[in-house]
Amino acid sequence: MCLSPQVDLVAGAAISIFAVDALRNNSNTRTLPMAILPALFAIHTFMSAVVWFGLNGDISKAIGYLATDAYILIAFVVLPVMVPIATLLIEPPGWRKLSLAVLSFTGLLVGGIFWQNISAGKSSAVACERYVDFHVGGVPFQVSVLYAVVTCGAMLLSGSKPLFYWGMLNVLAIAFLSYRLSHSLPSLWCFWAACTSGFISWFIRSPEVNFPSKRSISQSVEIVSPQ
Repeated sequence: MCLSPQVDLVAGAAISIFAVDALRNNSNTRTLPMAILPALFAIHTFMSAVVWFGLNGDISKAIGYLATDAYILIAFVVLPVMVPIATLLIEPPGWRKLSLAVLSFTGLLVGGIFWQNISAGKSSAVACERYVDFHVGGVPFQVSVLYAVVTCGAMLLSGSKPLFYWGMLNVLAIAFLSYRLSHSLPSLWCFWAACTSGFISWFIRSPEVNFPSKRSISQSVEIVSPQ
């Protein structure tokens, strides 16, 4: 949900470039869910454009409704599950991995609760000035808080410095974007999705992902060294 459907289409095209790059350069199954995220953001952004067109009457209402369902499912069901799991799989054994496992389980519960309410027909999309207001009704406030925790807090628990620092930046960016939205200012979510996708594309290429960590190397040496 960005400034207009045209902006969403441009942003979606840019995100798609990062998505292809991340998937082409991914060489490890444990980083695959992270590499898939930009593709998910690209689909999400394109769906936002279709929702815009549906609400403006430029396409059939049936297609607009399908796009709305797809957008809401990705935002409220898929992302709270995918983000913590993608971070969990990259993390080496330790307390951080255990914490991320708990967060991933929480994400499954949060996604399940949103899914129940979406299935009950409690979701909606309303065209506003320079943004679309997507809403899922009947969700307890505590669940909404947990949604923010699992989607924004996963990278903050990572032992990877790039992921941790991006997690901090992500919290600040989302707080800023949410503030703008609460004051009915033009939405810039698609721009942040593009920035996040660019970071993930870079991260997948980074030596930290493509080479074993010092901790992994030391563990391997201990295993092969004579007793």
